[in-house]
Amino acid sequence: MNAERLRSIPTIQEFFKIDPDGELKEGTRILLEAMEEVQIAKGEDIVTIGAESEDGMYIILSGVTEVLDAKGNLINTLSVGDFIGELGLINDDRRGATVRAATEVVCANISKSLFEEIASANRKIYGTFMNMLYTKTTKLVTERERIKSELAVATKIQAECLENDFTEFNRHQDIRLKAAMRPAKEVGGDFYDMFMIDEDHMCFLIADVSGKGVPAALFMTMAKTHIKNYAMLNLPLAEVAERANNQLCYKNETGMFVTAFICVLDLRTDDVTFINAGHNRPFIIDEEGHFSMIPAKVNLALGMMEGIPYREQHFKLAKGNCIYMYTDGVTEALNPAQEFFGDAHLEEVLNKHMEQTGDVDGFIENMYREVDDFADGEMQADDITMVFLSRR
Repeated sequence: MNAERLRSIPTIQEFFKIDPDGELKEGTRILLEAMEEVQIAKGEDIVTIGAESEDGMYIILSGVTEVLDAKGNLINTLSVGDFIGELGLINDDRRGATVRAATEVVCANISKSLFEEIASANRKIYGTFMNMLYTKTTKLVTERERIKSELAVATKIQAECLENDFTEFNRHQDIRLKAAMRPAKEVGGDFYDMFMIDEDHMCFLIADVSGKGVPAALFMTMAKTHIKNYAMLNLPLAEVAERANNQLCYKNETGMFVTAFICVLDLRTDDVTFINAGHNRPFIIDEEGHFSMIPAKVNLALGMMEGIPYREQHFKLAKGNCIYMYTDGVTEALNPAQEFFGDAHLEEVLNKHMEQTGDVDGFIENMYREVDDFADGEMQADDITMVFLSRR
């Protein structure tokens, strides 16, 4: 290939330490000129997981590729200037991932045998390549450690934003409360909250932000703050939802939204006023003494459309009853057969643990265990969050 064409690509300049205004070093020039242009049709593999690495290294000149793991899950995308399989030039390991053309792709390629032939004739080329590879690997490791450290801090901050001491609530008229959130990534988009509006009114809620990871966590923080701030003004719950929704719609160019089930319990009358903003319906114990899903009309999720009204609805949560709230990470948990946990199975396992409803900690632990047993090692794809309030 034309070495001058390749040297203009910034990632090649960085990897080979090329001075854009200087002369190419002989070894670098020989290596670049030895590369051949290859064209890959959309949908074809450039490298395939488990395959030998004799085809060596590729540098993308045009197009976009997808990096897939052993199960075919997308783990990264690569585009112009990205390197593929550079380690294949210096070791005998098989390919660790599949790289598939998402569009038509043009690459510069050098095979392992050609690289070894050139390196044998000029040992400086091999040493130079090893130094460049070491520099790139060190940089990647340093960057990963930085990201890992920042995510650890973000995880800690998010955990501190969610209530984990329920002592205050458990003092009120036989209330026993427990909540937990297990994110699918380092940080999650699910959240819950509970707080006393005044001496007689307690707000508790569960919510699920669209998406995962850091963006969802940031949107979650805004949503949680808006809901609590407006609720603490002792406004009607419908107005709380309307105002929070309008704030989340404001400059929401990413189109993120949050489903939420927001409740206010009147401790004097046992009446619960609630708003269902597109969320999974909770379960309470019905007149026959079994867990069943609350009948509830559904309003639009928060953050989707400004200026829409929200409908207040009601149910009783008297002494002797309890409510189980959850996000779709529970019902959409998958097992190895790719079957969903589902609403019907959730109702079944809730009733299975009916006798433990007075022990809120044990009850939540049992419910997480049921989900894990069902998943049977299948990777958790979504945040799993539960809130359980018992007056038994």
